[in-house]
Amino acid sequence: MIDTGGTITKAAEALVADGAAGVVIAATHAILSEPAVDRLKNCPVQEVIVTNTLPLTPDREFDKLTQLSIAPLVARAIREVFEDGSVTSMFDGHA
Repeated sequence: MIDTGGTITKAAEALVADGAAGVVIAATHAILSEPAVDRLKNCPVQEVIVTNTLPLTPDREFDKLTQLSIAPLVARAIREVFEDGSVTSMFDGHA
């Protein structure tokens, strides 16, 4: 989860300072409270990847941001439940 972005941007800065060739941030929930967008725009990362579990308004989108849809995962879970399949198998590599 990224709320104000303070912790994750400090971690990214520390990685770069210690010689990381590149940093990618990934999080499930992009809350992006102020001042998260400014912090993420200006931090030394290549990309910020989040899911669409929370809606993002256009003013919270920026060039480095990639938003992935969870719709296929939710659809598959529903199908597994209604077809007496296994939701667990979706996460254990046996699907």
